Amino acid sequence: MTLEKMRAVTIARYGRTDILELTEKKRPTPTGKQVLIKVNAASINPRDWLLMRGVYPFKKLAEPFPITLGSDMSGTVVATGPNVSLFKVGDDVFGMQPIKGKFGAFAEYAVINESALANKPEGLSHTDAAAIPCAGLTSYQSLYAIAKLKQGESILINGASGGVGSYAVQLAKFVGANVIAVCGPNNIETCLKLGADTVINYQEENFEAHTDQYDVIFDVIGRSSLKKCRQSLKKNGRYITTIPAPNTALTALWSKVTKLNPFGKKQSAHLVLVKPRSENLAHMANMMATGKIHNLIDTIYNLEQAPEAFDKSQSWRSKGKLVFKI
Repeated sequence: MTLEKMRAVTIARYGRTDILELTEKKRPTPTGKQVLIKVNAASINPRDWLLMRGVYPFKKLAEPFPITLGSDMSGTVVATGPNVSLFKVGDDVFGMQPIKGKFGAFAEYAVINESALANKPEGLSHTDAAAIPCAGLTSYQSLYAIAKLKQGESILINGASGGVGSYAVQLAKFVGANVIAVCGPNNIETCLKLGADTVINYQEENFEAHTDQYDVIFDVIGRSSLKKCRQSLKKNGRYITTIPAPNTALTALWSKVTKLNPFGKKQSAHLVLVKPRSENLAHMANMMATGKIHNLIDTIYNLEQAPEAFDKSQSWRSKGKLVFKI
């Protein structure tokens, strides 16, 4: 393999994990405000296999086939575009491609806009840093920017043992909320160790049947809806989902309209579309480096194990994050 080439996990068409290929392709060149990163670690998110299947809502914004998958990365800057001002060659950075980004993290080198990155703290490993961006920022922006979660409020997290959920439990406890985690029987102890005050085994109990109990319901796996949760939410409760299905998007849009009602607040629905804000990335990384929160990493793979890693992610059975060591 020449210096201009690199290995990357790509797809030449949409489908299941049998279409994943570890190929050799040309190393990208940074332009404008992009930097070229020598990728040390990258993590898997549902957006990666949704794109693989061809059902990712923003798939038309991805690069043409063959597409290099992966949005979350951590590594070292090895080249910069002519307009880069925030980073220099040799900086250790981490971040995620935005919705309009071109993916590319599951490769030995990747280009990414400098605005989607933050400096990696010296005490944080590349593996830990790569696990943070999409899942961590989804929780961070859902709880702090959308829900505006406050000390003493009650939050139910549906899917608490996964990548997004494991961060959400810790971030909610950090602000002093009462955290109720929903998971399967095999993950109860994990959720308690993350800091959950109460754990609901979804196989034995339906949280939607509860009455007037939660200020916030964070539906990480998108299995519920505001309609199903109305009874269990308090008067001014907020339902937040990570799944951009048509019905949830319409309900979230309608909630924005009714929020303008001058006769007081009411229950609302929200759809989180995560944004790679560098200040949020930096805050989470510092929280992790100082021990305020920690990663829950299920398995570390190499690029040759991409099909196995994607199958595990699609099962929704991982405890925390799945990471590629590159």
